[in-house]
Amino acid sequence: EQAAAAKAAAEAAKSAQVSSAGTVQNSAVAASVDDVTLLAALIQCEAGNECYEGQLAVGAVVMNRVRSGRYAGSIYGVIYQAGQFPPAGRGSVASIAANGPKSSCIQAAQEAINGADNTGGATCFSRASRGHAGVVIGNHVFY
Repeated sequence: EQAAAAKAAAEAAKSAQVSSAGTVQNSAVAASVDDVTLLAALIQCEAGNECYEGQLAVGAVVMNRVRSGRYAGSIYGVIYQAGQFPPAGRGSVASIAANGPKSSCIQAAQEAINGADNTGGATCFSRASRGHAGVVIGNHVFY
């Protein structure tokens, strides 16, 4: 019984390594340059004026959705899923992607694609002022 528990704990530790900053390292997802640019553009729309941790958190939400099996299985599919990210629906994401997102958003997108998650596995976020329970990073709450 103890051996089985130790084996399960070792496997769990391998699949999610937690750093002292509270960031979990999930497995990386294969992504093209266009995927990185698209995710960075969404991050800029949703959290471009937030601290870097807030930008990473928005990217992590998208990647948590990609990995979850409850949403589309691609970055494009998650971002453009109807009713999920208003900036995608109104063309803001495509415009920023075409013009090139800012470097901090590109870095956050790449880090999220590589598996960094500072949201505790969140698949949603909203303005912190709305009072939703969750992990508050910058002006957003992640849940």
